[in-house]
Formats: sequence, C-alpha cells, structure tokens
Amino acid sequence: MSFELTIDRIEKTKGGYVIAGECEQQDVKIKVKKLYGAKEGDIVEYDGQRLTVLTEKTKMRREQVLTLQKELFD
Repeated sequence: MSFELTIDRIEKTKGGYVIAGECEQQDVKIKVKKLYGAKEGDIVEYDGQRLTVLTEKTKMRREQVLTLQKELFD
C-alpha cells in the first residue's frame, strides 16, 4: 500500500531518518533508512520501503506557494 506525503520535517536518527508530514490532511510520521533525494517541502510517494519524489507535483506545489507569497507581499 503506497501513499503520498508532503514532507514538513526530516530528522536524522541513528538508523536513518524520521519524516514528519501531511497525508490527506492528517499528520504522519514514518521511519526510513534513506531519503532517495527527498527534502523538506517535497511531495513523495511512500510504498512501505522506499520514498519516491514526485517531481512534477512538487514543482507545482512550490510554484503555488511562491504565487501565494507574492500575492501577500504585493
């Protein structure tokens, strides 16, 4: 079973990383051994073992955030 997650925070631990984020408006924490290039703010798919960065969705989300920020400060 896989799900999409928007990463809010990444914490390094001894055995890997704890990723805190949001999935369908619920707070989620998962433990992973590798980030596979994921960083805070990315939208990823998690299949129980591996993270996959969804680059197009992440790009669209970042553009929306920039647009909102620009509207707030104009």
